[in-house]
Amino acid sequence: MPNRIDSMLSHGMGKVKAVKARLKGLHGVFRTLAEQHGEVSMLLERAKTSDEKFTELWPTIKRELISHEKAEVRELFPYLRIYPETRALADHHDAEANQLEWLIKQVDELAIGSEQRKDVYQKLIDTVLHHAREEESEIFPKAMDCMGKELARQVDAKFKSTKEQIAATVM
Repeated sequence: MPNRIDSMLSHGMGKVKAVKARLKGLHGVFRTLAEQHGEVSMLLERAKTSDEKFTELWPTIKRELISHEKAEVRELFPYLRIYPETRALADHHDAEANQLEWLIKQVDELAIGSEQRKDVYQKLIDTVLHHAREEESEIFPKAMDCMGKELARQVDAKFKSTKEQIAATVM
């Protein structure tokens, strides 16, 4: 569980991402997703500072990554498959989500402190950052154009609820 400083840094980075998303014209679920990208990115970076910090933050990072991706796939991506402009992006996302889950499993299985775990963890960080950049710069703007503000807001409520339910089951 993050300590107070980690929580403040994580939420602060999330708020920065949310403001940037709004300035780019993103609303509803897209703003929430960008905010969550910022929060988990900060936690990922903080966790690599020491084995103790990793041990403290990994359960939260894992829960956030898994619940974010699964809720996104369940609540947002069915809409993206409707529109020709976003259908291929949704398929590409699915492939990246599978890689992300595989990397999380690898990090879980490797010994804390081992070079192999540190290497896989860095690959996970790189994958998450790439995934977030791609979503925020390519997928979300196109999806926002197709869906509009009202649907983005409706999907946001469903996404948050689903994410919460999934997070409660992740160990």
